[in-house]
Amino acid sequence: MTSLSLKKWLPGILFLSAQIINTLYELTRDTRTISWAPHTTQVFYRIDAFQDGAAWERQAIEARYGLAQTQWEAHAPGNLRRLVYSVEAQALTHPDSVKISYRRNGAPEQTYLWKASR
Repeated sequence: MTSLSLKKWLPGILFLSAQIINTLYELTRDTRTISWAPHTTQVFYRIDAFQDGAAWERQAIEARYGLAQTQWEAHAPGNLRRLVYSVEAQALTHPDSVKISYRRNGAPEQTYLWKASR
């Protein structure tokens, strides 16, 4: 390859390399950033919030977090955890705990539990 030809192709090769490396990295993590890869994770989840041992109503949960209480999420389960954390970090009042039950790509169910620090 000549020097002129290398200068012409170098930006494209670097960009493609960065995308390939990022895609391989994202497949092993629970987040999605800029990547050409399609969503390889489907998460079926349920969010429950509890105050003094009593479960919150579905409408209260959906209004607080801005998404359905039970639904499919086309991204990683980390998105749900970050959503709960960010909402609770900004809210003036908190439930005692928030439980997210989820199955990633049909795998066995896992649970994330957020607890209010009192």
